[in-house]
Order: sequence, then structure tokens, then C-alpha cells
Amino acid sequence: MIVIVGAGLAGLACATELHRHGKPFLLLDAGETPGGRLRTSIRDGFTLDHGFQVVLSSYSAVSKVVDIASLQPRYFESGALLAHKGRFAHLANPLRHPLALFENLTSPVFSFRDKLLLGTLVTRVTMSSDASLLSRCKSTKDLSTRDFLRQFGFSPFFLARFAEPFFGGVLLDGDLGTSAGLFLYYLKKFTTGRAWILASGIAAIPTQMASLLPAGSLRLRTRVMALDVKNHRACGVTLENGEHIAASCIVLALTEPAACQLLERPVPEPARSVAVVYFKSLQSIYPNPCLVLPESGSGRVRHFAQVTNVAPELAPTGFHLITASVLDFADLTDEMLAQSVKNEIAAIFPNAATSLEYLETIRVPYGVPFQPPGFAKRKPFSDLPDGIYAAGDWMGGASIQSAISSGLDSAHSILNPHCS
Repeated sequence: MIVIVGAGLAGLACATELHRHGKPFLLLDAGETPGGRLRTSIRDGFTLDHGFQVVLSSYSAVSKVVDIASLQPRYFESGALLAHKGRFAHLANPLRHPLALFENLTSPVFSFRDKLLLGTLVTRVTMSSDASLLSRCKSTKDLSTRDFLRQFGFSPFFLARFAEPFFGGVLLDGDLGTSAGLFLYYLKKFTTGRAWILASGIAAIPTQMASLLPAGSLRLRTRVMALDVKNHRACGVTLENGEHIAASCIVLALTEPAACQLLERPVPEPARSVAVVYFKSLQSIYPNPCLVLPESGSGRVRHFAQVTNVAPELAPTGFHLITASVLDFADLTDEMLAQSVKNEIAAIFPNAATSLEYLETIRVPYGVPFQPPGFAKRKPFSDLPDGIYAAGDWMGGASIQSAISSGLDSAHSILNPHCS
């Protein structure tokens, strides 16, 4: 028997691949629903994702495990509105919007030199393989994203007006201390792909994956308390209720802290957290199907979006849904945070002061794992007992692509043990 612990994307991907090859398995998860960190709630008819969750069309692994078309993806414009001192600059990806090239070059948001540097960097990453970009994450010469951008020659204005609000929000790292290798990988994926969200919320992805598994192969509300190992070989798991399940292979498709707990290893660095503040409005605050990036240092909001410009289905008819991502929120109650966010949005769009109505704040303590320069060279589980495998986005860079790929890799290791 193969036991997979954790029904997030990595565990579901592993289960999907095993099922595709006719291998029996049991997928266990302590939660009420599959999906791990990909969660969606319904509040008063509004569809609220737990975190600003987007998928990129350049994530090749996604189509291997789900039918994307049936999920009804809704695409963002490949660009953003950059706010600075009451003025806006529209920055669009010229690979997706060729007519925007002149607008980008003449925009006053940052200098012509910064624009040339950005064009040079984008050209380099698009011509590089994913593997070569991510290999930097294993290098002792890896830099933080901030240090890399400074050494490349970008000005403080570029960092404050674009890099910090946009990639700080992507990496959940306002200081841009994350590995430059991971930043460059994301830069390529955003440049070559389009971001999309789902008409029914991000949880539709794991829901579809779980629905295609064999009956009885997924057990929810089932917590694994211990791994059973004899002579350095996996032999099963013990559940919270005392039940023992025999297994010759165990896949730990968990967050790194949860995997460390079961393996009795030291706890890793704390993960990066995020709070998502939702508002509803009867009045549109802006028309574009893209993110708004406030200048770094102007407040707590990293970025925000009127997501109904992209997916009207996320709100009841006649309403708009606005989501704002905040990284610095531990010192505020939900009500205080909501008022602060509303004030910051209204400073950019004055009509928001009277039109936005607070809906809900969702705090995500584990947003992405800690990913400093050289993080991927760590091998926390290099001496796992035979038959035990680890999977999760913390292994090679937090993303939906990474989570799915790690699950597929674990399945392939089980299916082809002599090649792993």
C-alpha cells in the first residue's frame, strides 16, 4: 500500500499520477476539504479565496492534473496600474500587448534607464531555461532579490514603484530578501504567461483533482500522528484514533514544519504570512482588469485588485469585489486593518471612501515558506528511511507549479524506484 499524507496540491498530484498508472494508494488529510492552502469561502454570495491566488498560463504542470477549460479561467491583463502621488502609470507587458510598448517607454513612472534595464533582464530570463534560473536557488553565490536588482543597476524608484509592490506581493516579502533565483523564475513566468483566477474560486482546482480519484482513496478528517519505521524502512502510519495503516511507501506531501514534526527533525524558519482584506461595492472604483500597485512605503497595502473586473462571477449581480493584500498586519485587529486598507485605497481612488463596504479579513499564517538566497541547497531530509518521500512547494520554490511538480516527481520515484 502507498500512503500519501496531505491532500494539498502536491499530495493530489501524486495521487493523480499513481491512479493514472493503476497503482492503489490511500490519501489522508486532517482537514475538512482537500486543497491544503488553496481554500475558498463563500460570504453573503461573494467568493473569497484565502490569499490572492493566481495561476499562470506558463505553469506547464497545471494542465497535467486538471482540465483547465472546465474550470472557467478568467484572465488578468498582463500589466498593472502603478500609483504615485495621485497619478497613475499603466505598465503593460509588450509581449502580450505590443501596442503598449510606446506607452511604456514614455511613461514617467520610472526612468528610461530603468526601462532599458528591465527590457534587458526580461530578455535574459525569457531566453533562459526554468532549470537554469532555479539552479541559482541552490548556489552559494545566490543573492537576495533586492541585492540582485541593485547590482543590476536599477534605481530606488524602480524598487519602490514596481519591484517591491509587485514582487513583494508575489513573494510575500516586502523587503525582497527572497532568493534572486526565485525572483528571476517568477519574472520569466509572468512575462511569458498570463495570470488567471477562477470563476468559482481557487479551491475548484483541488476539488476537481479529488473528484477524479477512485472512490474510497481519499480520507479527510484523518490526522497522521506518527510514522512507523523499522530497520530504516517505512512500514506504515499511525492515526490520531490509534489506527495503524500498513504501507511500504509513504509520501509526506506536507508543509515543511508538518513534515519535520512527523520526522522528528528541527523546525525550519517561520513561513511568510499574508492578510487579505475584502470589500464589496455597488460602484466600480476603476475599470481595468489588472492589479493596482501603491508605491512602496506609502502604507500597508502591497497591492489590490477589483477582481470582478476579471471574474464578475465572484460577486452577486450588481456588486464588485475588491481584495487587498497586506504583509504587515500583526499589530492590528481585523476592524483596524480594514479601516487602514480602505483609507489607503481611497487615497488612490477617492470614490472608494464612500463606496467600499468591509466584507471580511482572511489571515493566512503560512503563506509561503521562508526562501532566502541559496535556500534550495538545503537538504533537510537527505537521509529519509527507505520508502519515505517528501513533496511540497517548499522544496524548490513556492508556487502552484512547484507543488504539482513535486507531487508528480514523488509518484515517478515510486513508479520507477531504480531511476530516482
